Amino acid sequence: MIKMKRQCTMRRTLKQHKYEEGRISELPEPILHHILSFLPTKDATKTSTLSKSWNSTWKSFPILNFSLSDFLLSAICKNKNPKNLKKVVVQEFIKFVDDSINRRSVDTSIQKFDLQVDSKGFRVTTDDKNIKRWLDYAINNNVQHLVLAYHYDGCRRYILPPSLFGAKSLKNLELFGCQFIESGSIGFCLRKLSLVHVSIDQNTLQSVVSNSCCLLEELTMEHCKGFDVIKLSGLSKLDKAKLYLARDEVQIVAIEAPNLRCISYAGGFDSVRSSIVGSRYEKIKELVLHDTWITDDEFFRSVISSSDDHRFCLLEKMELKRCNLFGSSIRICSNIRLLDLSISDCF
Repeated sequence: MIKMKRQCTMRRTLKQHKYEEGRISELPEPILHHILSFLPTKDATKTSTLSKSWNSTWKSFPILNFSLSDFLLSAICKNKNPKNLKKVVVQEFIKFVDDSINRRSVDTSIQKFDLQVDSKGFRVTTDDKNIKRWLDYAINNNVQHLVLAYHYDGCRRYILPPSLFGAKSLKNLELFGCQFIESGSIGFCLRKLSLVHVSIDQNTLQSVVSNSCCLLEELTMEHCKGFDVIKLSGLSKLDKAKLYLARDEVQIVAIEAPNLRCISYAGGFDSVRSSIVGSRYEKIKELVLHDTWITDDEFFRSVISSSDDHRFCLLEKMELKRCNLFGSSIRICSNIRLLDLSISDCF
């Protein structure tokens, strides 16, 4: 009797689970896509085996994230045989990316394609031909947000394929450890550009930013090489800028952005002349300066000694770290109501 009750209870539980699973599968596809967006791609692919509805949802899922380091960490946690572990895991990673792409519906637009092959210290990379094949797939499927992080040993960087420059659908571009090649024309117009440890020549940098000047809202450049001058103008929509310079190379920084609200700036010996021109700076709310020589340039001089009540009138956060103030005192105007002020290791 007890056994029969248990069996009945189990049947009811299974029916309830199937009922709930069916209810979820009946949700609109955009909601199912939203649910998948919280899962790693490796787990999201497994949902395709649940039902026809989930299989269709995966094939049209517009967000793809692939991380080599996740594969390596997972293999280490499973205590696999360390012999040839890295080589085996890289092959598994390549196969997984290829299979994931091949199982998708043809001509499905991609909202975000995130490829991480930096491997976080494992010093393992895939062949460049594989990366090019995956990038071409994303570009051919109208990718809007492209992220590529490439781990390089020493000076080696991933050379970006020419197809990238013709990606007209691209709106956000984030690159780490890559190298631009000279290109005659740029097809994309970006809202967000992030370059970290990237090699890019003067003309290409100017072309990339100038082509996006009317739409660019966020700009990040950290430890990049290949140019000695940053002169950007017409950035009417630029809201955030983060510039961490390669000190030995960059000599001049000049940015005209009348609606700039947040600026982070680091690097620059006394040989670097810097000017952030922004409609008297009255819209800047956050200012972060690290390792900066505050010289006689208009922008930096006004940071520490402005008596003009209209300058930095909306400033809410200011952070100065390891800055050379040349003995100047810091005077905060009475109309500025800082919510967060941090000064450390300045001289």
